[in-house]
Amino acid sequence: MSAENKIKLKRVYDKPAKADGIRLLADRLWPRGIKKTDLDYDNWIKSLCPSNELRKAWHNDELSYAEFKKQYRQSLKSESDTVNEIAEMAEGKPITLLSAVKDLEQSHLPILKQVILKAMN
Repeated sequence: MSAENKIKLKRVYDKPAKADGIRLLADRLWPRGIKKTDLDYDNWIKSLCPSNELRKAWHNDELSYAEFKKQYRQSLKSESDTVNEIAEMAEGKPITLLSAVKDLEQSHLPILKQVILKAMN
């Protein structure tokens, strides 16, 4: 399995699958409409999520996606230990990053995935 395929992106509202491997919730806020006892996840990685300020600026269209990406990548530099820990996990098992966002591809998840993949190399 290629490194790229070891990390998947998925919405929290999608049905869990055995192939998901380790399921990491990558949202700063708990997903609406889901009880904590109902979500199948292994760990909540709040420290790797965009700050409230950055998240709000992105949602209020105060930042372009390129600027959001730049600022988010910068913020992840201070969390290198956690990123490296997840990269090590991904060497052994598939990882699925979970979020409640509607558009996974225009969210923080692809950015986080790329940062983790870079840490794997």
